[in-house]
Amino acid sequence: MDWKVRAPLRVDLSGGWTDAPPFTEQHVGALVNFAIDKFQVYDGSEIVCDWLGMGLGTSGAYNVIKAIIEDGLRNREEILMRAYRRELQENVCGMQDMAASTYGGLNYWEFYRDNVYRTPIPVSEEVRRGLQDLAVLVNTGKSRSPRHFFVYANYPYVEPILCKLSEIATRMRDELLSENMSRVRQLVRDTWYWQSRIPTVSTPEIEKLIGMADAGKVCGAGGGGCVLLLFENEKRLEAFKEKFKDVILFNIWERGVETSSGEL
Repeated sequence: MDWKVRAPLRVDLSGGWTDAPPFTEQHVGALVNFAIDKFQVYDGSEIVCDWLGMGLGTSGAYNVIKAIIEDGLRNREEILMRAYRRELQENVCGMQDMAASTYGGLNYWEFYRDNVYRTPIPVSEEVRRGLQDLAVLVNTGKSRSPRHFFVYANYPYVEPILCKLSEIATRMRDELLSENMSRVRQLVRDTWYWQSRIPTVSTPEIEKLIGMADAGKVCGAGGGGCVLLLFENEKRLEAFKEKFKDVILFNIWERGVETSSGEL
């Protein structure tokens, strides 16, 4: 497809929802995510995407493109903040989707009120192997659930869970920097333990998929959409792929949003 602007989608490893109010009004949210080579694309006449409802941050990527084609922005920091404000006009949200789409790569993020702090994490061969070559996405076939309705209605229950997820994300940053992928997989398991404590996030199908991998978690809000699965070695990955033919392979995308004219 010919394109004028393309904005990558993202996979969140840990800390999801700690980038959004009311949590960020009271705490510093911490989150690890990475951009992938699946895109929202502006072809010169419309924005198109094949990945809607899969928990991969499509609405954030959409508003990143809007900030470029309608608002004329070219500075990445300005693009991020404009995309976030555009999203807020539609629903209460966090900033991780726009952040990943704007900057690309593997990053540790901290969020407090309207402030965002980015720590890029180098994608070494060992990290790439663990998060890309020995990983797949599986689409459950169901659209992800609007978790924010439960979060806002039950925030006193959810708040300590989000604190745990934020703590895990900070530890995951350290293990990724140390290239300790065994510990990263354990932290993905810990993330899912706490994430699945939030009602509406898990389903029997999601639990079955995650149980077939060495580590895994649902992407985005959960209840459907894509599940990220990580494996210790090629043998275990290939055994899974024999059972599930329609896995989604991906590469970590390090460049962020880009224009065909190279203006960014």
